[in-house]
Amino acid sequence: MRSVTSRTNEPLPNRHFARTQRPDCYDPGMSASDPQPSLFAQALAIPAWLEADGATPYDERLHRERRIAADIDARDPLTRVLRWWERAAATRPVPAADTTLIARLLRARRLISLLMVLLGGAAGAAAALAVFHYDGTWPVNVVTVLASLVLLQIALIVLTLVLMLPQIPGVRAVQDLLGGLNPGALAAAAYRRLRRVDDSRADVLVWHEARGPAASRFARWQMLVWSQTAAVAFNAAVVLTAIALIAFTDLAFGWSTTLRLNADRVHRITQTLSLPWREFWPAAVPGVDLIEASRFYRLASAPPSRTVASELTGWWPFLLACILTYGLLPRVLMLTFASQRLRTATRHLLLDDPRTRALLDRMDTAEIQLGATDTENAPGTRNELAAAPPASDADALAIVWSHALPDESVPRWSLQHLQRRVSSTYAAGAATLDADRALLRQIASLQPRATLIFVRAWEAPLLDLQDFLADLRTAVGRECSIIVVPVSADQSPPTRAQQSTWSRWTARLADPALYMEIGLESGA
Repeated sequence: MRSVTSRTNEPLPNRHFARTQRPDCYDPGMSASDPQPSLFAQALAIPAWLEADGATPYDERLHRERRIAADIDARDPLTRVLRWWERAAATRPVPAADTTLIARLLRARRLISLLMVLLGGAAGAAAALAVFHYDGTWPVNVVTVLASLVLLQIALIVLTLVLMLPQIPGVRAVQDLLGGLNPGALAAAAYRRLRRVDDSRADVLVWHEARGPAASRFARWQMLVWSQTAAVAFNAAVVLTAIALIAFTDLAFGWSTTLRLNADRVHRITQTLSLPWREFWPAAVPGVDLIEASRFYRLASAPPSRTVASELTGWWPFLLACILTYGLLPRVLMLTFASQRLRTATRHLLLDDPRTRALLDRMDTAEIQLGATDTENAPGTRNELAAAPPASDADALAIVWSHALPDESVPRWSLQHLQRRVSSTYAAGAATLDADRALLRQIASLQPRATLIFVRAWEAPLLDLQDFLADLRTAVGRECSIIVVPVSADQSPPTRAQQSTWSRWTARLADPALYMEIGLESGA
C-alpha cells in the first residue's frame, strides 16, 4: 500500500458574503441583469462561505438547505445556488477584510481590461503612423502595409486559435508557452506582484497559477478575453488612424519588393485577398493598370512626380478592406467567443466546486423521518448485483473501503449520521485488484446519482484509494456525487484532526463532484 505524502494548502479561512447595510462591507451584487462581475464575486465568495459553514452542525445545515430548497421552484443549478445564497447569506455580515479582497480582484479585472484597451489602442495608432508614413518623396509601400497589418495579424490569430483549443497532450506544451507570452497573462501576473495580492483566490487571474480544472479554465478564458480586447483596440486604432491619414493628408501608394514578382502575379494575389468583398465593394479591388503603374524601385528610378503620385491613391480602399477583414473582424469574433466562454467558465467556477456540489446535494436530499423501523432495516447484500435495486433520487449506493464499517451497520449509520438511505452496500479495497475492477463494472451498470465511500478515518489516505476513486469516477460519470465518509474505529465521526486530513486530501483530488462529509456527531 502506497501512502500519500504530498503537501497541500490549508482549507480556505472564513470568508462569506451577504447583503448588508454596513458601510465597510461590499455587496457582490445579486442582480440577474449583471452576471459579470457579480457572478465572479459570488463564485469566489460562496464556496468560501460554505467552507466556514462546515463548522455548523450537519443536521442544522441539512434542515436549512431543505427548507430553502422547498421555496425554490427552479431546476437550473446556478439559479438554485444563487437563490439559496440570497436567503442563507443574509443571516451573516461580511467581514471588511474579505470584502476588500474581493473588491480588489474585481477592480483588478476592470483595470487590466482598461490597460489592454489603452495599450492596444496606443500600439495600433503607432503602427499605423509608422507603416502609412509618407514624407512626399517615396510612396507608402503596399507590401509593407500588408506584411505588418495583415499577414502578421493572421499569424497571431492562428496562435490564438491554438490557445483556444482544448488542452490535449500534443498541444499543451505549445499552449503553455504561448500562455506565458500572452499580454493578458503578463498584465495579470504583473498586477498581482505589484499589488502583492497573496490570497489563493487571486490565482484565478493567472493561468499558470490557477489550481483545479474550473479555476484553470476560467483563468485561460479570462486571459484570452484580455488579449482579444487588446487586439480589437489595436485594429480599431489602426483603422481609425488610417482613415484620418487618408482623409486629412495626401498619401500616395506603390509597391516594391525584392522578390521577383510581376504585375500579373501581384494581381492574382490581390484578387485572392479581395474575395470577401469584391462583389459589393469593387473599388477596393486593385486593377491591373494600377498595379503596373504603381511599382517602383528606389535605386533605379526617381521619386514619382506630383501627377503620377495623384494617380497612386487607388490602393487605400484595398488596404482598408484588408485590415477590416483580416484584422479587426476576426478579433471581434474571437473576443465575442472568448467572452461567452468566460461566462460559462465563471458559472462552472462556482458550480464545479465540491462545496457547492455538496450544497446542491443537501438541497436535493429527500426528508427522512428517522424512527425504529428505519434504524433496523436489513443491510444490502454485499457485491450481489441482482439483489441491488436501481438507485433513486433518495437512495445512495455505499462502498465500504477496507472494512471501515461492518456491512450490516452501513444502512443504519447512513440514516443516523447522514440522513441518507442506502440502496446497496459493496466492499472494496480488501480483496484483489481484479475484484475491485469487477465491482466497478457492476456499479457502472447501476448509474447511481450518489455514492458513499466509507473509509477509515484513523488511517492516512492511500494512493490505492486515490486510484480507485479515479476509476470509480470513470465508471459512474461526471454527474454522480462521490461522498467520502471517514469513520472512526468506534463507528463515530472523525476527530477534527482527522477531518482536516481527509478534507485537504479530497480537495487535492480536484474532482468537482467529490467531497467529504462527516454527518452528525455520535449520539446526535
